[in-house]
Amino acid sequence: MASGSAASPGAASPGAPIPQWLSVKGLSQQGLKRRYLSASTGNLHGLQAGEFQTTKWPLPKMFGAEKYAYSLIDIEDPRFLEECSEMSKKLLHYYGDSQIFDLEWRETYGKLTLSEKRLSNLPKSAAQKARDELEKTVKKHKTYLLELQEQKDLYSQAIEDIYTRCATIKQGIKNENDLEELRQEMTGRVKQRFLSDDGFWKSSFNCTRPEGVDRVDDFLDE
Repeated sequence: MASGSAASPGAASPGAPIPQWLSVKGLSQQGLKRRYLSASTGNLHGLQAGEFQTTKWPLPKMFGAEKYAYSLIDIEDPRFLEECSEMSKKLLHYYGDSQIFDLEWRETYGKLTLSEKRLSNLPKSAAQKARDELEKTVKKHKTYLLELQEQKDLYSQAIEDIYTRCATIKQGIKNENDLEELRQEMTGRVKQRFLSDDGFWKSSFNCTRPEGVDRVDDFLDE
């Protein structure tokens, strides 16, 4: 079971099963591999979606080895399936739009660099009209580039918020698992001290700690 937070989301409705393309189990059902990006990319919770393995030439491949395909949240705890499927949907949307903004940003940056180079290479004898026109072009590209950067930052923050929520869910599940392991360990220790027919198992238990007893082991040794 993947690790995650102990918040209380609504359980997935039996009448509305999670679509296969939003389910981690869908990968297994199709015989697909669970593929992650390197942790250094910042994409810590997303598996590569199934369509990027079943489709030979999906569109994002034209952008190189990017992280847009890794949108399938890897949390399988039934309590969080519905919430995680919604987050996977959002990641698909955010990554799709991010590709558009990234491509537009790169093209605009190239235009800005070219315009600035042309402006710096203008001879002193150049007409003022030509200089003004180039300065106007540089300013236009800078303004547009800043607008695109603002949009890119908003999308990056939205994606980061989803990852933060995933980390919270996983930490909560890990805490639950740790507590369960501790419970089993303590139960095992008690079973080792008392035989199954011991009167201890028929005793009524009081959660109040007896006076003068600091540790559970001290109480059991009495």
